[in-house]
Amino acid sequence: MNIWVLDSESGTKLLYKSFLKTSADEDIVSGFLTAFHHFSMIEFQESLDSIEMGGLRWVYILEENYKLLFVAADTRHTKTEFILARLNVIKNAFIKQFDSVWKKKGHNWDGDINIFLPFLNEIEDYHDQWEEVEDLAQTADFFDILGIFQKILIMLRNVVDNKMYSKSKTSILNKIEEMYNTFITQKDFKNTPGLKNITFSKESWFNLIDINLIKSDKDLVIKNLKSFISGIVNIFKEIKGKNVCFKYFSEENIYAYIFNNMKLLKDLKLDLFLLEMFLLL
Repeated sequence: MNIWVLDSESGTKLLYKSFLKTSADEDIVSGFLTAFHHFSMIEFQESLDSIEMGGLRWVYILEENYKLLFVAADTRHTKTEFILARLNVIKNAFIKQFDSVWKKKGHNWDGDINIFLPFLNEIEDYHDQWEEVEDLAQTADFFDILGIFQKILIMLRNVVDNKMYSKSKTSILNKIEEMYNTFITQKDFKNTPGLKNITFSKESWFNLIDINLIKSDKDLVIKNLKSFISGIVNIFKEIKGKNVCFKYFSEENIYAYIFNNMKLLKDLKLDLFLLEMFLLL
């Protein structure tokens, strides 16, 4: 997120802090933002809360009582509400800290703007806190995702143990072992610590418990776990056929598990994948 604090009348940049890489000149952007704000006030008789421009989402807060314009820019994938909430925190903290300066200067921001520079440290502190919260939230989601995959894998093992005769069971386990052995020779496996903690044996089946949630590449781990699930289901279909697989999955309550946890699966973006896999589409 990039943040500007501007004098809303003169366009003077009081503060600027960048957490995103950009080639834009901060002073030119500051002038443009003020001009754009004035244009929106003249043309629409109100300040625009947010726009998308230059591949970024821009959010504005006008504080008329202090003649300040607070602006934040973040990626288009970041929700407007999140950017606005964080910018509002910065706005309130800035006003609280510099209200006395505003009064001392006779209700304007003219003069030495270096007095505002220490506030950059406070912005950095807020940003670090928000990053930490985001990391914790992502780790929690990752934990939930691993739990879902482990549950699905356990139910698939139950199908093998409880539904298969000896010949089918041996064929399926041999093919899954072959799939796993191919996986561990791939470049991703060798270069990604998290993937090395996905283990398999015919006796103990798959284990995901030892995956380091902090150090692992979440997207890469999920991609490979999806491949395992897809591979196992396809092996079942090859050995037993679709109709028998439908019967076995239903008796093992795989469908009930998916539908009973649909809200969580949607939140974690696993719903379509699992439905397509187990409905054998």
